[in-house]
Amino acid sequence: MNTLDFLRANEHKSREGFVSKAQYLKDNWSWLKYSYAIAIKIRRRMKELGMTQKELALLLECTQQHISVLLSGKSNMTLETLAKLETALSFDLIGRSLQDFAYSKPDGITAGLLNDSATGGPIPEGIKTSDFVDGYKPRKKKGRKNTEEY
Repeated sequence: MNTLDFLRANEHKSREGFVSKAQYLKDNWSWLKYSYAIAIKIRRRMKELGMTQKELALLLECTQQHISVLLSGKSNMTLETLAKLETALSFDLIGRSLQDFAYSKPDGITAGLLNDSATGGPIPEGIKTSDFVDGYKPRKKKGRKNTEEY
């Protein structure tokens, strides 16, 4: 048996694994590209701090395996996870991006984040958050037709 015969005899009979992986990447690329970028930022920060996956897992109160999945770039992370990572690693993952995503306030007040006033504090009493967000239309409350108790 020559090398070519050996390779043919031992080749994988199905390309299903490759095809399904390629399809998964194609179907999920819209969020995977962000997950990969975030994973790279986390790895760089961990390297700067000299932190291991196990140490990060202790800070996040999760398993080292979970951290490994996050660092693979294939995890659809929640906002809670992102916030915990920012806190544990003492750096900005998405916070600055949110600050750049400002909304316009009425009467020419400078733009800011939700629940921020022009001075950085809470919105003054009597002003609704809905007044600050462009295009926001509050839902009408559905009233009960029959309020009698049975």
